[in-house]
Amino acid sequence: MPHRKAEKPHNILDEPLHGFYIPTALFLVGITITTYMSQEYRILYCLPVFFGIVLVRIVSALTRLKSITVNGWHELELMEQTLISKNSAIYRFRMKSNVDFLDFAPGQHLAVRVKIEGKEYVRTYTPISPRHERGFFDIIVKSYPDGTVSKYFAGLVPGQTVEFQGPVGKLNYVPNSSKEIGFIAGGSGITPLLQLVNEIVTVPEDFTKIKVIYLNETENDILLREELNEMSDKYPNFQIAYVLHKPHQDWPGYTGYITKELMEKHLPAADDDNRLFMCGPKGMNDMALNFASELGWKVRSQPSHPDDQVFVF
Repeated sequence: MPHRKAEKPHNILDEPLHGFYIPTALFLVGITITTYMSQEYRILYCLPVFFGIVLVRIVSALTRLKSITVNGWHELELMEQTLISKNSAIYRFRMKSNVDFLDFAPGQHLAVRVKIEGKEYVRTYTPISPRHERGFFDIIVKSYPDGTVSKYFAGLVPGQTVEFQGPVGKLNYVPNSSKEIGFIAGGSGITPLLQLVNEIVTVPEDFTKIKVIYLNETENDILLREELNEMSDKYPNFQIAYVLHKPHQDWPGYTGYITKELMEKHLPAADDDNRLFMCGPKGMNDMALNFASELGWKVRSQPSHPDDQVFVF
């Protein structure tokens, strides 16, 4: 079972301004004034001791700030859980410090380790919060009837902890390295797209266009639909088409599975200046890869390499 922690109070000394810069400046000003007025220059002999203390403080601060590292697992506390569909929720985890943040590049994920009935399970999830959001991060977890780890997450309550490690992931994305990016997402496979869009829209110099086909079973399964539609309305370089396998009678969008015709209509052309990303169930990925090859995309054997034109998460 996960551990439970008490609410962590805000520590103003975790902030560099209050915990380091102001105390250091006050001390040095005090030493200067005292030395000048007393003419006792022996006071300056204490400076090596002071800088030793400062060094210890810096090392301690850096240690506290490292909420997640590539080597080793770190327990982080669940702050809140927000349901966004009948079987999916956003989980917000608290960083060790209010100034810490996940500086993950697009395509990098978090590894999660949980222990259930004495057995360890490891899964990867993509953070959906902006990479420089301080003090916390968000992930989406979709529950499945036979999903051991997703059921475990559904049973968590605020205050419990989960072990994280990262970043993991191979995708290499450089702003403006492609004119257009096509993205085929299925279900919770939309999360790497959100990470990529957050990166692009927060960099004014990045003019990359993104065209998306998002597939789900039912309309209720569409995750963060309002946010995606808002992005489509607000950013002209972002377009999205929805596809449902089991739509209701009045569904105005596309129905069925991924098709070659849908890819031709709603994704960029197979040009050297463009890329194609996929994230979803294996069956969807396999079908999309076959169609991509027929459309002229450079499809390599899996797993994907960081700079592949067609990259499968």
